[in-house]
Amino acid sequence: MAGAHPAGDPIPHSLFDSAGMKGQEALATWRESMDAIYDVRLCVDHAAFQVRAEAYHFGEVVLTAYRCLAQTFDRSRARIGRDGVDHYTLQFCLSGRHGRRDGVRGSEAGLGDLLIADLAQPHATATSDFDSLNLTIPRRLLAPLLSAPDEQNLRIISGSAPLAGLFRNHLIGLFAAARTMSAKEAEALVAPTLGLAAAVLNAAAPENRGRVLDPILAAQIHRLLSDQAADPTITAEGVAERFGISRRKLYYLLEPHGGFTSCLRERRLDLAHAMLRDPMQRGKSIDEIAQSCGFAWRTNFARTFRARFGVTPREARSLAGQHEAPPTGDLTKQHMWEWIQMLR
Repeated sequence: MAGAHPAGDPIPHSLFDSAGMKGQEALATWRESMDAIYDVRLCVDHAAFQVRAEAYHFGEVVLTAYRCLAQTFDRSRARIGRDGVDHYTLQFCLSGRHGRRDGVRGSEAGLGDLLIADLAQPHATATSDFDSLNLTIPRRLLAPLLSAPDEQNLRIISGSAPLAGLFRNHLIGLFAAARTMSAKEAEALVAPTLGLAAAVLNAAAPENRGRVLDPILAAQIHRLLSDQAADPTITAEGVAERFGISRRKLYYLLEPHGGFTSCLRERRLDLAHAMLRDPMQRGKSIDEIAQSCGFAWRTNFARTFRARFGVTPREARSLAGQHEAPPTGDLTKQHMWEWIQMLR
């Protein structure tokens, strides 16, 4: 790769280019790679299939440029339950279109627009022939910065919005500079990049049922619920007291997300899902994991778990063993889809 790196190790780089491959072979390789995250289906003749995907690993986020022919991307509840990937992908369309397949008006991102995908939520999208620049971010890094962290899936932000244009140019410049940047320099740019991403998403934040809420306080409450989800003594009264607010205001702040009980249950389900997929927790029974996550009754836990993830707790544990993320190690010997699986 051309260019001299400054002092320090270069940024891990991954490239997949189907040039020189037969269409059927290229499609099979692409599908096998994308199976880490999506079910894909081509919208054109297999013989014509071509794709180029190039990525850089910036320590805690992955920046990827795609060029591909028209296709569909599906992410089902069962797949989410199977792979446990919990990231946001922020995609700028540099050519072509990409959006929902349900026919909702205005549901396609076009030239310069930003499309947001929450990989913890189901979605089904379709593209034309397109070029895109994608930033994949673990939820733990971006969600605390957002005023509506669970309401981002398949949102489209116009590329004509000033902050969106600034962010798009930032990512284009970042991708261009990555080949001559050190890994240490790249890691130093993650925090400001996340700050700019959050500014873009919050500036065009979806309306929470027409109410103007306190996004910072709401984010702090969500973070507390995530951190203390396993505590069986946590109550609405205790959380309200912790933040110096009334219980009524707490309910008001969490109402757009289903209320206090629903938010706590969702965080506990997330914790249980992570534990069931964790090889270090395989010595624990499903009952033990359910109880350690605040679920007193196994039948209630199994029912709510399946409603959330599309698989039973036992299936989630079994599937995790079949689809474990590759072990950490030399990133230069792994491809971009393995990087995305490994992000935590």
